[in-house]
Amino acid sequence: MKDAGYKNAEGLIFNIVRSSFVDGYGIRTTIFLKGCPLRCIWCCNPEGQRKEPELKFTSENCNGCGNCVSICPQNAIALNDDSINIDRTLCNGCGNCVKQCCRDALDIWGKWYTAQKIFEIIKTDMPFYKASGGGLTIGGGEATLYPEFCLGLIELCHEEGINVAIDTCGYVTSTLGLEVLKKAGI
Repeated sequence: MKDAGYKNAEGLIFNIVRSSFVDGYGIRTTIFLKGCPLRCIWCCNPEGQRKEPELKFTSENCNGCGNCVSICPQNAIALNDDSINIDRTLCNGCGNCVKQCCRDALDIWGKWYTAQKIFEIIKTDMPFYKASGGGLTIGGGEATLYPEFCLGLIELCHEEGINVAIDTCGYVTSTLGLEVLKKAGI
């Protein structure tokens, strides 16, 4: 099966960790995809459970200026003493408040990347992979929810000799998802 058509497929990524020593052998880059069919209460990446961008709030960075309150078109943010409250049932993840925040207290968890764009980031660490036997780990959420993206990325990595590991919950619901596991050697 040739996956050349998948190199421009997109995945929703909420974090990229470089120079990692977990989730596989050697020095690795781990990408975390958003979305998981399970909602485990013990999940170590709860920010990866929903399959859409979400507003991230770091309270330690908030000075309570309130600049984000008036810019929110959904009225999802309210000022509360020295900080803000976010009504996540109203927030649509538009990011207007993120642009307004001068203290980096707000950000969006989840940005869309093509397999090719992520590969450009990953391949810059090739010397570390070669020296340590490392490579790429695709985790999440659940990687197999983005099978076209994963297949394109795996093909790009394999063409350059980069090892790929998949961190999965094991709840695979599609034939292409099973193909992802097969291509990664699971």
